[in-house]
Amino acid sequence: MVAGPAMNLVIGIVLFGVLLCGFGSPTTTFTSSVDCVLPTSQTTECTSGDAESPAKQAGIASGDVVLSVNGEQDPTIARVSEVFQKSAGEQVTVVVERDGARKTLEITPTTATRDVYDAEGKVVTNDDGTTKTQRVGVVGVSIGQSLVRQSPAEVLPATGAQISASAHLIIDLPQRLVAVWNAAFGAQERSQDSPVSVVGVGRAIGEVSSMSGVPVVDKAYTILGLLASLNIGLFVLNMVPLLPLDGGHIAGALWEAIKRRAFKLVGKADPGPIDLAKTMPLTMVVVVLLAGMSALLIYADIVRPVNLFG
Repeated sequence: MVAGPAMNLVIGIVLFGVLLCGFGSPTTTFTSSVDCVLPTSQTTECTSGDAESPAKQAGIASGDVVLSVNGEQDPTIARVSEVFQKSAGEQVTVVVERDGARKTLEITPTTATRDVYDAEGKVVTNDDGTTKTQRVGVVGVSIGQSLVRQSPAEVLPATGAQISASAHLIIDLPQRLVAVWNAAFGAQERSQDSPVSVVGVGRAIGEVSSMSGVPVVDKAYTILGLLASLNIGLFVLNMVPLLPLDGGHIAGALWEAIKRRAFKLVGKADPGPIDLAKTMPLTMVVVVLLAGMSALLIYADIVRPVNLFG
């Protein structure tokens, strides 16, 4: 009974091991820096009158992996940018990894004028059509992501995090299915974290494989990540203690073992196997719900597929 879900779990762990130890984990990195503080968002080159950038003063180098900012571990790109923008004139402590060694850098963002962008990355304009700007803290560095190889000790925690994420997805499944319904039969867009069927998984892998201008390594990383998440999701789903899922059979076997043990401890005769046929009404309800969910997701993946790449 456990063999099927256990194999999904093993495959997921192996794939996460390949991803983390072979390719690496996406980590916030300083991808490039400039020698000066560019006065506006449109300026691309330094002039003799521009002040030296805080990044250069602090000794930030291209390729530095950001381990923490002001004590916050593993910050995202958005979080690092936010801290710099809100800390004009204030010292920010950044811990980076460079050539395998940890370095603590102190950097003080300076104030500069920058364009305002909305949630979709588009420039915000004023009522008169001019570009909206704001005064924020800048350091003169570009922030991106790079793959940093992890130790084997990180594989199980990453798998555990994915199991937790899959469990939360199943708990929120009714609400998510309502959103899928609204997208499939209405004008609502499907979110990137929307549940998908085998059709959606196949479409995603096909899109990744056919993308032009993307290195083969990046394609392989994305596909392996999808397969790892899929196997962990199947493990969690099949362990739900409802028939006809494997978890329902496992729960029935455990209950039977507990019942027999309890009868034996009090000196009663073996009650025999439990009658799972009594759960058939509930089982049929689960079967109908699973079939309906599959049909909805397949239809939605055809008419309103998830856009994984924005």
